[in-house]
Amino acid sequence: MSTVYVAPGTILGANTYGWPKGTKLEYRWFLNGEVFAGGWNATTKVWGPPGRDSKGDKYVVRVKGTLAGKVSYRFSRTYVVRY
Repeated sequence: MSTVYVAPGTILGANTYGWPKGTKLEYRWFLNGEVFAGGWNATTKVWGPPGRDSKGDKYVVRVKGTLAGKVSYRFSRTYVVRY
């Protein structure tokens, strides 16, 4: 997967293209390899100062697709915070 650099405040969105019609999609965002509270939506906002230094933080989204009882997963590119 590729890497994209983003600034704090950027809204990231999961790629939903290519899934067959009728597929139920679920989202799980990861920050530096760990799940985080509220990371269950198709989009998330990149955190940033104040509070802590977020430079270098890495965001990835996992999309789970379920259709006719079969489950598959896709992961996004890595988004790295830079400012």
